[in-house]
Amino acid sequence: MGSETGPTTELVRFGRLLRSHGVSVGAGQVLSYTRAVADLDPAGLEDLYWAGRVTLINRQSDLALYNAAFDAFFVGTESDSPPPMLPLAVADGDGGEPASVSFGTEQHETEILEIGDEELPAAGGPRASSAEILRTKHFDRWTEEEFRQLARLLPGLRLPRRRTRRTRPSPRGTRIDLRRSVRLSLRHGGELIHLRRRLRVERPRPIVLIVDVSGSMAGFSRALVQFSYGMSRASQRVEVFCFGTRLTRLTNAMRVKDPDAAIEEATELVVDWDGGTRIGESLGTYVTRWGKYRFNRGAMVIICSDGLERGEPDRLAWAMQRLSRQAHAVIWVNPLAGDPKFQPLARGLVAALPYVDRLIAGHSIEGLEDLAEALAGWAA
Repeated sequence: MGSETGPTTELVRFGRLLRSHGVSVGAGQVLSYTRAVADLDPAGLEDLYWAGRVTLINRQSDLALYNAAFDAFFVGTESDSPPPMLPLAVADGDGGEPASVSFGTEQHETEILEIGDEELPAAGGPRASSAEILRTKHFDRWTEEEFRQLARLLPGLRLPRRRTRRTRPSPRGTRIDLRRSVRLSLRHGGELIHLRRRLRVERPRPIVLIVDVSGSMAGFSRALVQFSYGMSRASQRVEVFCFGTRLTRLTNAMRVKDPDAAIEEATELVVDWDGGTRIGESLGTYVTRWGKYRFNRGAMVIICSDGLERGEPDRLAWAMQRLSRQAHAVIWVNPLAGDPKFQPLARGLVAALPYVDRLIAGHSIEGLEDLAEALAGWAA
């Protein structure tokens, strides 16, 4: 790696190389890769190889592409390939081959890598279910098989409600219904014996989800779109948009009953999936075309993005300022916030945060549970 550009830059370039060859690599995975390499010997090809293989590869089908890209980028030839991973001394129930593998270093030989849906014991600890493991596992590390389980693992939704100006008859009402009370008194010679009351009607608060599906969100956008589908099925007052370089409305696609068909229709509508990022322009389109008179009044607006803006941050700040004035509340879901070392330093996020009511990490099932809890507990 060239010393003039620095090791971190080269690792980021390697992540971009993988993405350009069709491997789904998100920004969170690249960050994990750079931090893993920082704890290893950056000159050791074996360490570089396994650190990247664990943090950057989600699917078995991407392994051949990863090997070829690694050889081309770091080695320069295909003759030198890293040795295979050392098998862990944990046999399967028949006493045959090892049930799983771990890193080829002594300090990591006690770690267990989950394979499929099997439940494997942690080193020296109790048996943990695969569902519990997936609850905290970052979406950008999920396999295709694990994503098939996502629908049943998503948190139950209790959407926020708001009190309207309309009222209905209720014995528990706080307002006196004078008209009905007077009518009832006529039956008793004009004596006002019983007071009738009315209660303010509650309705589901409108929800607007705006999901970033650009290349930097590659590891998270699929899970967030599926979460949006779940919210759309829970209430008819949910609007769903997505954006990369342009804004696309997905609400009608999210109304399809079959979840697989809904996601497929949504991906066909979006022409810039896994492409560039224009957060400011996309949100600007939303607030001027859709939000002002239609969707934002009394709504909770949820923006799901890592904040890695490639456009002008001033445009994003303008759009967020208008959005905060139009909507009841603005929640920003940033999957990168799931990292304990996360700091909101991306220029897009810096421009947006002054107008955000709450920042939540939607990096895992656990993060989406925090979002669902925040929505349910939001004051009317």
